[in-house]
Amino acid sequence: MHILEFYQAFLQRQMPIIVDSNEIHTYSQEQGYKTIFFDDYDFKSKQTAFLIFSDYSYYYKLKQLWHDSQSTIVHLPAVKFDGSLPVIEYSFNQLLSGDIEQALAIRDILYDKIAESESELYLSDSRGSKLKCSLGENIEIANADVELESGWFYSVAEFWESSVVNTKANKSSFSVDGTFYFDGILTQTTTQETKDYNCQPLQYITDRVKLSQEKYLEIEDNAITHLIIDGQDETAALLDMTYNLERGLNLTEIAFGANKKIEETIDWSINSVVNEGIYGTHVGIGMAQKAPHIDFISQALKWV
Repeated sequence: MHILEFYQAFLQRQMPIIVDSNEIHTYSQEQGYKTIFFDDYDFKSKQTAFLIFSDYSYYYKLKQLWHDSQSTIVHLPAVKFDGSLPVIEYSFNQLLSGDIEQALAIRDILYDKIAESESELYLSDSRGSKLKCSLGENIEIANADVELESGWFYSVAEFWESSVVNTKANKSSFSVDGTFYFDGILTQTTTQETKDYNCQPLQYITDRVKLSQEKYLEIEDNAITHLIIDGQDETAALLDMTYNLERGLNLTEIAFGANKKIEETIDWSINSVVNEGIYGTHVGIGMAQKAPHIDFISQALKWV
């Protein structure tokens, strides 16, 4: 199934939504969707469904079904960010109002540029961002396919961005140097324990960013050396988290958003996965497992 075909069926309420709570069950029904609780859904059926996570236990259950499922599942991994109903409502509304055809066209252009790029690319904007990105010989990217296959689980975020990741090791795909001004952040974790352990410094940085006017990163040899918010160095708040258990403050992702439509309605105070797809650039630290993954997102720094 092509992503556009999937999205058309999604918009026309022609597929079920799999849910993990009564609250989301009621909300999804109010939006006109047939809903099925996770525990009642037959993952061996060859159908297409949209899945909303608000509970980590069901996120883990889906991972266990990876080799057995025959369904085509696109999911909104809300729990990794903020699984509350208001955030899910915001995310859902952004997905319903987005221009997926335009976004996929931009995403394709961006992935083509990544494939055609030589060893280095340079990005800058009028605010003072200046980045040099050195690319490795064999880069890792997020899923760039437009055909959705049965038995696969797709995050809806994949549709709205072109992403290069350092999964195998630090600098395995790319290395960045320079100054990066950003507009907002997203934070995510794949375990409740990591979220709870890091909650205080995460909340501190989140609040500082929300209330700030100017914020930027200084990056050297692919690692954040300074986080500056309204003239104050807040790098210590990053170091208070568990990044020593993963990659330190080394960048694990550089990505280019393809969602122009969200520029009109984005709310940076909401920790929603859909925000990272905004037309622009973001860089991330952490693998989200033992330490939070934080995306620093600029809607001013654009590659195309």
